[in-house]
Amino acid sequence: MKTSALFGALVLSISVFAQAPSVSSAKIAMDRGDLPEAKKYIDEATEIIQAQPAAEQNPKLMPKYYAYRGQVYYKLYKDEALTQSSYLDEAAKSFSDCIDYESASKKKRYTNDANEYLKAIIVDYTNIGNDSYPEDLKGSRFAYEQAVVLNKTQGVVDSNSLSNIGLISMQLRDFQRANEVYTYLVQNGYKGIYWTVIDNSDSIRKPINYSDLELLLKLERVSNPERSESQLDYYYSQLLVCYDSLQMNEAYDSLLTEARTKFPSNNDLLNLELMSFFQAENYDGALSRLIEAMELFPDNPIYPLNYGLISYDHKDDAESARTYFLKTLEIDPNTVDAWYMLGTLIYNEGKVFYDEVAKLHYTQKTKIEKLEKQAEAKFKEALPFFEQAYKLNPEDELTIQALKQIYYKLEMEDEFKAINK
Repeated sequence: MKTSALFGALVLSISVFAQAPSVSSAKIAMDRGDLPEAKKYIDEATEIIQAQPAAEQNPKLMPKYYAYRGQVYYKLYKDEALTQSSYLDEAAKSFSDCIDYESASKKKRYTNDANEYLKAIIVDYTNIGNDSYPEDLKGSRFAYEQAVVLNKTQGVVDSNSLSNIGLISMQLRDFQRANEVYTYLVQNGYKGIYWTVIDNSDSIRKPINYSDLELLLKLERVSNPERSESQLDYYYSQLLVCYDSLQMNEAYDSLLTEARTKFPSNNDLLNLELMSFFQAENYDGALSRLIEAMELFPDNPIYPLNYGLISYDHKDDAESARTYFLKTLEIDPNTVDAWYMLGTLIYNEGKVFYDEVAKLHYTQKTKIEKLEKQAEAKFKEALPFFEQAYKLNPEDELTIQALKQIYYKLEMEDEFKAINK
């Protein structure tokens, strides 16, 4: 019985310390620059450790193992001839495991170095995210996700990477993930502000950590710092798009009211509110917001155009419509819809005379001739508006049909045949 117990203890001792030579050999090989050999030894140690119950692992050796494994894989990743993308993931996990393991210990022999390596790895992941976008959206998002997780271990909220994750998730139509990201950013009031500087070594503007800015300016390694604008209003608009896509209607209405109150001059938020009025057929509300929009953005032709469309189609106010269609063309003479709608408005005025003709007896020739001349005058007045719309967009079917009707009514045979080809 005693012999059996002694044998069991001996087996346990061998199991616990068998990993030590592999870890040390990995460090020696790494120090002499033989990374393939270092990987072989550290992988051997990994196999031994993974086969052991946690209670049998050597608590003094484990932090060293994680630290050296992280270093081996990070050096492999940085080696142009040996690099693989998975090596960066392995390095990040090993350094994180090292920090976690030592967090319960009074001695933190490897934690500081592991944190420094993680800071470098965060930069690597951020660069991968930047370089992969937009060709590899999923790969880019994964890299930013890794940067966020690792920054969290450093006590940092990486709002810029989170913003990128949100944007890419929208492009991937993963509205659930985008919703999670933008909800977090909005609820915590993150503004997504970042700094850029001119790198004096190559004269290229680059992003920089604000904590490093003062020192690098003193060392004259960078110059011309610039601070970005707040992105919080953008986060609100993106979150609203998520709510709409996920059919979170009550949350959408509540957030839109909050966002418009916070950012009354934001164009995107104003447009979203206009869209909600259109969808609800609340045309009075839409008109009031369009007036606000025209005051805020007087050079945008879309607002007077829509004011004219609502006035004509839903308020039966042709004069107001005419005024705002003309205002649209003052801002942008190439707005096809404004030319078309002015032609339609005038054409329909002529059509009223034709409708009156239909009510008369054929013997009332004098009245009929008068009404027909009035209609013809209106059709001639409408014609140049339709022709200008056609000139700007010769593929528009509505404009083509309108011209066909006018050419026919005005007996313009050559023009009618030409547009019918």
